[in-house]
Amino acid sequence: MGQWQIGVCTFLQAGKLLALAAGSMWVINAAQAQYPPAPQIRKDGTALKIDDYASLPLSSLRLEGPYPSVFEPRGQLGKSNMLISEPAAAPQAAVRVFVVEQNGILYWLDKKSRAFTPYIDFGKIYARFNTDPNLGMGLVSMAFDPDYAKNGKFYTVHTENPRRKDNAQAPRNAAMPSLDLSLHKVTPQFTVPAGVTLYESIVTEWRDTNVGNGTFEGTARELMRIGTNYARHPVGDLLFNPLGKAGDADYGNLYISTGDGEAGERAGVTHPVPQRLDALPGKILRITPDITLRPQDKLAASGQYRIPSTGANANPFVNVPVALGEIYAYGLRNPHRIFWDTATNTLLANDIGDQAWEEINIIVKGGNYGWGEREGQELRFTGGPNGARTASQIDPQPPHPAPDMLVVDGLDQPVKPLYPVATFSHRDGIAIGSGYVYRGKLMPQMVGKYLFTDISSGRLFYTDLKEMLDARATTPAKIAQINEIQIVFDGGGGDAAKGAVNRRMFDIVADDFVRKGGVRSKNCVLPDGSSGPDGLITCGGRGQGKDPDGTPWGGGRADVRLAIDGDGELYLMSKGDGMIRRLAAVVTPPPAVR
Repeated sequence: MGQWQIGVCTFLQAGKLLALAAGSMWVINAAQAQYPPAPQIRKDGTALKIDDYASLPLSSLRLEGPYPSVFEPRGQLGKSNMLISEPAAAPQAAVRVFVVEQNGILYWLDKKSRAFTPYIDFGKIYARFNTDPNLGMGLVSMAFDPDYAKNGKFYTVHTENPRRKDNAQAPRNAAMPSLDLSLHKVTPQFTVPAGVTLYESIVTEWRDTNVGNGTFEGTARELMRIGTNYARHPVGDLLFNPLGKAGDADYGNLYISTGDGEAGERAGVTHPVPQRLDALPGKILRITPDITLRPQDKLAASGQYRIPSTGANANPFVNVPVALGEIYAYGLRNPHRIFWDTATNTLLANDIGDQAWEEINIIVKGGNYGWGEREGQELRFTGGPNGARTASQIDPQPPHPAPDMLVVDGLDQPVKPLYPVATFSHRDGIAIGSGYVYRGKLMPQMVGKYLFTDISSGRLFYTDLKEMLDARATTPAKIAQINEIQIVFDGGGGDAAKGAVNRRMFDIVADDFVRKGGVRSKNCVLPDGSSGPDGLITCGGRGQGKDPDGTPWGGGRADVRLAIDGDGELYLMSKGDGMIRRLAAVVTPPPAVR
């Protein structure tokens, strides 16, 4: 008799499966996803030219200890997490953009000189600021208030280690006298209702009283402090609905993507956290920072924001007794970036997977995205001999439930999980990067395409937004096709003599890592190794794997993500070499959509 364990549910096979869950018979779904034996993403000829745009100031990983740390040339050279434009009405929007550097500095970047100017140094303000472990912690994201040009408000999220009892919890302004802390109040931590809460993500509202100059003068106000069990997958992104206008029901509402803090991938008491409605990790949240905007809505216990709770646009679980009203959608692992396509009014989240599938999800109010009982379109197993595997990675293969339903504590009826609209397996990458629907002018042939990266290898992909929109209404077997984009690069580092040639982003980053003073380890050409596609990142000398064309990677982590500016143009940010590059032109357009 074979045995499978999914979360806390056990299913037995004895020649023929006869197990019940949530009152439904579980049978084999003929269309269920299969884990591929080899890479599936292929080049379709699409090629884009990229240009060097800006080089970040050198900044390697800061471990726990005094701030700032001594520069370490064996680490990543500049950890840009985000490039973001101010709203168009702001007086400086035409000449600068902001860059979030994970190690703690929020910069503004002059578009003409490409010079970086520090704006806020989080490590000097927050004594418990931490970037260790380094894959997600630190200064993470920011968003501008819809009325920023008039009120100077913007929002950030950063991480802290509450166990550093030797350091004060409240911020300090000794190194930044222009920061007014009179409105600041440390809010109660949203603890995880299972296991131990070890780290915190802090969402802060800043108000610059003069957005026309290059310095910050104004106030900081803490909105919320979200605890997580473990070191990775903190709060990931902040976003306002760009279609919201003054007077609309969704105007001024801040969307917050929260990682599960590694809870869902571990067996034991933390495993259900992404599915629990009394826990914030593994969710998309929605709050109203301006408590005067809709005074009829529920005021948070901290008094620092309101929860959309009245009218047709109320948050979906505000009337569920066990639920936290801030939750908008749930069942996610690490939705580190979210994006709103204004042309189709679509909210998308790129959710980094565990050991099998990387996901693109269309986010809807109240949606359950399955983690940690589903990964990609498959059952996902936690604990026991099949821990971290999906169904098709097990022999014999456990069946897919039909109908597929999940029991959620506090809800009267089982819930059908929502499947991703595009996926790729760990044969092709290990961590999906940020993604955006292209609506700019430099690459007209790419309009309507959703571009994104694999973080570790730096591979650049695209899929068609229309295919993703069509996929959400189909069976699990119908998902959007993903294609790889070839990169054409003009030498880099000022070496135009090399000419424009097709190159892997991984190699571009590895070359500039050395050019900018990085020191390679014995076994890896880039720093920060962890397992990747076919052993991509193994700095212990056990073999470094090959790309789908058979070329060895070389070991390490390029750490490449996309960013978008106010004109809808796209940039590649690579932490390995601390560079920002612009997607400048289409060399070979994608084939016509059939």
